[in-house]
Amino acid sequence: MKNNLINGVYTIIDPEQGSNIFQLTEHVISGGVKIIQYRDKINKVSQKIINANKIKNICNKYNILFIVNDSADLAKEVDSDGVHIGQNDDTIKYCKKILSKEKIIGTSNNSMQEIYKSIKAKVDYLAIGKVFETNTMGKRDRNIVGLDLITETKKITNIPIVAIGGINKNNAEKVIKSGAHSICVVSGIIKTSNPKLEANNFKRFFDNEKKI
Repeated sequence: MKNNLINGVYTIIDPEQGSNIFQLTEHVISGGVKIIQYRDKINKVSQKIINANKIKNICNKYNILFIVNDSADLAKEVDSDGVHIGQNDDTIKYCKKILSKEKIIGTSNNSMQEIYKSIKAKVDYLAIGKVFETNTMGKRDRNIVGLDLITETKKITNIPIVAIGGINKNNAEKVIKSGAHSICVVSGIIKTSNPKLEANNFKRFFDNEKKI
């Protein structure tokens, strides 16, 4: 079941981060990241294809889930494991039309109304956030939803939940305990001096949860 693949630490690789994105991908995977999303708002399609294929090859080497942001067309072109779409990106219907059934479709959700819409469309995971305050990667205009939206969503669906937005080492444990199957951490991993170490620190929250 592809839903079972949505768990652990999820992070986003974006050329705007300014570092070597391929080396960075290797580092965070070595640290324990289980899901990589490629997000690119600056390059032409031809460069996106080159970058996405390189990152996919790294993910394949380590058997890590590779998701493309925004574009079902790019996801199809590079044969990624799936696509992540926001409320203003490609529609779920379009994604299902051009991608094969085994591909993962995840959506961004900032309210219960959006969550119900995603559930009805039978997506493969629900990204919920921003959970806490953050301005990273286009989330400046999102409402802070806190942990309650995760808890309430958990009551009405078995679709895996990816919590995103402002997650750090001080709050990650309570986010997981609220019902999130996965936590998407960007700044807390990518924008540090040692992404591999920080990825491992977040991985430990899931390791500890399994021991309980």
